[in-house]
Amino acid sequence: MSSQIVTAIIIEDEVAAYNHLQQLIVNSFSDKVDVIGNATNVKDGIHLINSLKPTLVFLDIQLDDGDGFEILDHVNTTNFEVIFTTGSSDYKEKAMDYFAFYFLSKPILETQFITVITKFLEKRTSFDLEKYLAFKNQLENEHQKISLPVKNGFEIVDLDNLIYCEAEGSYTYFHTTSNKKYMTSNNLKKIEDLLQQAPFFRIHRSILVNLKHIVKYENSGKVFLTNGKELMVAARNKKNFLRIIKLMSFTLN
Repeated sequence: MSSQIVTAIIIEDEVAAYNHLQQLIVNSFSDKVDVIGNATNVKDGIHLINSLKPTLVFLDIQLDDGDGFEILDHVNTTNFEVIFTTGSSDYKEKAMDYFAFYFLSKPILETQFITVITKFLEKRTSFDLEKYLAFKNQLENEHQKISLPVKNGFEIVDLDNLIYCEAEGSYTYFHTTSNKKYMTSNNLKKIEDLLQQAPFFRIHRSILVNLKHIVKYENSGKVFLTNGKELMVAARNKKNFLRIIKLMSFTLN
């Protein structure tokens, strides 16, 4: 790990939040992180990054005149790392976690802060523009698409075309209607959290199914999917699974 001090700027429009973050840095990382500037809006944030060229940017997502993503869309360099700060526990956090971005939830807890900064100092990577663009696309599509990793970047897939996700160790495989198979290093729990606002259900410890692709269910626990795949619902999951299936359709007994 490099001993070179990290130059940082804070882009935050709430005075109390800025002071709190500044104090956390002084308390735990004063010998490693030097705050060289701060901004409270999109325009000044862009100028600050372009002129000071920091190593690290603490970026508030919601600003008075826009959002932090606008800043990243217009800076001249991406040779810095970003730690997002957010006051809303919503889909953005799940997407950030999925794409392995650093983020801090407000109000920022000291333990969370130390964990994130320590991780950053150990890795010291530069912001990945390609990964950010895929992440932004994920948000702008209102959860209807998912960015899946391929050899040369990401492929954007409609959630409706995703049939099921399958865990294999710490990896997850995505099976689609086009018979393509994608692999990600995210575990299935992380995928489940990311897709919790979409019609997916974990029928088994290692299987997450798109409910729209279930065409038949047998009392034995077997489900049949649109691609001909047959899967089993775990006994402990049957009750909730049947409840959801009945809610999704008219059921005649």
